[in-house]
Amino acid sequence: MKVDELDIPEYLKERITEKGITDLNPPQEKAIDEGVLEGESMIVSSPTASGKTLVATFAISKVLEKDKKAIYLVPLKALASEKYRSYQKLFGDKHNVSISIGDKDSSGSGLSTKDLIIMTVEKLDAILRHNPSWIKDVELVVEDEIHLLNSKNRGPTLEVTLTRLRELMRFQLLGLSATINNSDELADWLDSTLVESDYRPVDLKEGVYWDGEIEFYKNKDEIEKPSSENDSPFKKGTEKLEEERFEEKIETEEQSIKTENGKATLDLFEDALDNNKQTINFVNSRKSAEAEAEKIGKICKTKLDRKEKKKLEELSEDVRNVLGSPTKQCKRLSRCVKNGSAFHHAGLTSQQRKMIEEAFREDTIKSVSATPTLAAGVSLPAYRIIVRDLKRYTDSGLNFIPVLEYKQMAGRAGRPEHHSEGQAVCVAKNKSMKTEIRDRYILGESEDIYSKLAVEPVLRMHTLSLIATGFVEDFDQLKSFFSRTFYAHQYGNTSKINEKLLKVSEKLEEYDFIHILDDNSFKPTRLGRRIAELYIDPETAYHFIDCIESGRGSNRSISLLTMICQTVEMKPFLRVKNKEIADLEDILGKQEQELFQRPPDPWDPSYESFLESFKTALMLQSWIEEMDEDDMMERFGVTPGGIRAKVNNADWLLYSIEELSNLKGWEDIQEDIRKLRTRVQHGIGEELVKLVRFKHIGRVRARRLHKNGIRTSSDIRDAGFTKLKKLIGRKTAKKLKEQVGQENVFDKENIMDYF
Repeated sequence: MKVDELDIPEYLKERITEKGITDLNPPQEKAIDEGVLEGESMIVSSPTASGKTLVATFAISKVLEKDKKAIYLVPLKALASEKYRSYQKLFGDKHNVSISIGDKDSSGSGLSTKDLIIMTVEKLDAILRHNPSWIKDVELVVEDEIHLLNSKNRGPTLEVTLTRLRELMRFQLLGLSATINNSDELADWLDSTLVESDYRPVDLKEGVYWDGEIEFYKNKDEIEKPSSENDSPFKKGTEKLEEERFEEKIETEEQSIKTENGKATLDLFEDALDNNKQTINFVNSRKSAEAEAEKIGKICKTKLDRKEKKKLEELSEDVRNVLGSPTKQCKRLSRCVKNGSAFHHAGLTSQQRKMIEEAFREDTIKSVSATPTLAAGVSLPAYRIIVRDLKRYTDSGLNFIPVLEYKQMAGRAGRPEHHSEGQAVCVAKNKSMKTEIRDRYILGESEDIYSKLAVEPVLRMHTLSLIATGFVEDFDQLKSFFSRTFYAHQYGNTSKINEKLLKVSEKLEEYDFIHILDDNSFKPTRLGRRIAELYIDPETAYHFIDCIESGRGSNRSISLLTMICQTVEMKPFLRVKNKEIADLEDILGKQEQELFQRPPDPWDPSYESFLESFKTALMLQSWIEEMDEDDMMERFGVTPGGIRAKVNNADWLLYSIEELSNLKGWEDIQEDIRKLRTRVQHGIGEELVKLVRFKHIGRVRARRLHKNGIRTSSDIRDAGFTKLKKLIGRKTAKKLKEQVGQENVFDKENIMDYF
């Protein structure tokens, strides 16, 4: 089927064909045949890079053509930004395209005039708590990576949100999924047509590397494993003959790799680079990602031309100076980038991650060493994916990663717009491991996905939301709602959830967030409604109320920070090493009388978790005391990205306390909370609060101004422009002068500096 034959707007046909796409591939054609353009709800389950997004684009265009709304849901903010840029180019001159990933306490009223909205699932869930009127204008919801229902972190919110949307309105649902075993079960739950395919426009060669040879398995999709008691040809009880016949069916293709570097990942990278190909190297920790990037950079720098070196030097400086004062991590990343290599993990700032991704797309950076989080993120044009680590540490020790996770990583190899094929190469630690990797991952099937909904903290938060918004009015309606979830569809019996729902409802009444009337109907309190809107765990809200109204403690920053760091929203807490315990207990002993709650006894099971939360509070305290970020990394073992993640969460919790204080009448704490929130946002001492209220003035510039006697609006007006320019730069000095009403004031000593 040709793109020109589709019943979609002409301008979209032209823009798609301009990209070289003239014919539909099998899953796209099947989606059209099954009615995706006629409003049929659908689950499209196929490998990465198989063109699922284009199916969504076709469906979006039909909805926009009718002046209706479409929502595109993604699991990550970075992915939302990528989709927004893409759809802005496609639809932006014809329709109002918007991205919404920020403020959780928002009704999204500004979205009422938008046509296509890209947002995270959590943001949509937060908006639904405000009962927006425009939601009924939505005719299409696209859920990217819908298999993340399997995620214990994101899955429950996705599951409840989809269930809620289906109760609220009639709409077309388009779920885009990786290949999973039970996609039919997912489609059945959502009353959707299943479009399933193993098609990839780019051939993916999967293999195992050992001792200078990559062994690729050519006909893996046609091989049927012999049946046995354990459903595996390599476990006890399997007949030897059957195993031999199975082995005979496997066709292999070998590729020799030079082994001059003495390390598999380096040899695989150099081989790809010698063929002008880029690589992504997946490892199991941030530390490993950084170490691999450094080693790869030493090889890469010897093969760069003069033009590439110049571009990398400029990028290296940009990466280094993202923060006001570069940390050791910034400098380390900068050195790697200068050599054409980079590392990518959650410890980097979002700006650094974007720089690396864009430079990789432009072929400026040749290799990225990353943790597995990149596998579920943005699209990067890697020819060869190197999977160094197929095991990671969990609570039960070092264990194999799920097959689905491997498939997500492998699927990053080979992009249609860049390559005719891609390679996913697993590194065997020893010869005997080759067969295990082959059978488990390359020939193995992805696991079924399962609902992760039956967890009390999740049920608590969503139950309050459903009651507070009037979505359910009594216990029967509450049970009925959860009977329509994926959990209920999978397990049939909801008695386990119903028991927890009863317990949760009674706890919410105990907290005075709802009233349970004699007829078992629910009535939310004003406080309960606001807590639901604030998108915090009801347990967190009660913790704040209990602490502040206990009559104990003080409003000092460490007291408030310790309070917010004892919540689920601040997890995971910073880990405490054995050698740190004595020092932490010494600090705790000095601060204990200032805290809102007494610490648990050392023999209490919760004591270890409390120490971790206290260490997290001390990290935030160091941040607002303007400790150098390098020193924070050394003392607390936290990266710049980690600092900012905790800062963002702390900021939201402080805002929530401020909102609760309005309802509870905590007038004596309001000013302290507002001041602390500003300090946390900027990482500043109390004396800089007034300065950072000016735009473009952060912790570094504010401290510089303060040290030089510029501390108020009057001081800024009185300061000469040349002095300001030397302290904070010409552009910022100009903007600062404008903010105090001096748009046309020039520095008499050097008037040209103003321009």
